[in-house]
Amino acid sequence: MSGSQRFVRYTLKDPAMLFGLLIVVGLVTMAVLAPLLAPYGANERALSDILQVPGAAHVFGTDIQGRDIFSRIIYGSQVSLGVAFPAVLLAVLVGVPIGLVSGYSGGWVDLVAMRVFDILFAFPTLLLAVTIVAVMGASLTNLIITIAILYIPRMAVVARAPTLSVKTRDFVAAARVAGAKDGRIVLRHVLPNVLAPILVEASLLLSVALLTESALSFLGLGAQPPTPSWGADLGRGRQYMLLGPWQVVFPGLVIMVAVLGFNLLGDALRDYFDPRIRKLL
Repeated sequence: MSGSQRFVRYTLKDPAMLFGLLIVVGLVTMAVLAPLLAPYGANERALSDILQVPGAAHVFGTDIQGRDIFSRIIYGSQVSLGVAFPAVLLAVLVGVPIGLVSGYSGGWVDLVAMRVFDILFAFPTLLLAVTIVAVMGASLTNLIITIAILYIPRMAVVARAPTLSVKTRDFVAAARVAGAKDGRIVLRHVLPNVLAPILVEASLLLSVALLTESALSFLGLGAQPPTPSWGADLGRGRQYMLLGPWQVVFPGLVIMVAVLGFNLLGDALRDYFDPRIRKLL
């Protein structure tokens, strides 16, 4: 049985994997096809429809400016996912090489890297994020960089841990005896054997990055008005929550479902890559 067939078989047998995958695929599809799926423009206003309750014309109701909340949630997926995915990708591209080099090299390189990461881990994540964004300025690009900075140490540690074990294996020693350079050994022999925990951590990190983006946008440090964003719309809607509670209920539910989907997918991938479980497939 090929790897792809085994993965499909496992996905169909595991409800958590299937449900999480469906949520993630649905969110990505919503972001890509937003102009086709949204019944109204993201910033289309109708003064006669201010604070309309959910109904046939406006499924999720309207906000204080008469904008359709359902449409803004659809368009907001482009911003929220458009920050989370690049931020995690950047954290992987920077953190994983650091972790590989640190774990493979050992010595003072590993010691210095780990102490720097220990210092970063000591700071509360949200406080550190607010500080970085305040220094760099509020924009989506800076938000991506900020979230990546927060989680580069996490990806580095995840890559380092299995590297410490893999570098002692016989096939690595054989490659070294054969004259292979350290860079080639890391790329050809170490990296393929530590990819599983990296992929699992990256999938779980997407939910954390999404929550971080939502929190910073909620505080006004992410997407700026009138750009639609789940966190930003949640923050603006809370000011008029007593007049129209649907302004915060629906963005909050979407954030919850998105985080649930990424967490389910990450947990299922962790089980899939577990050798004890793979033997049962």
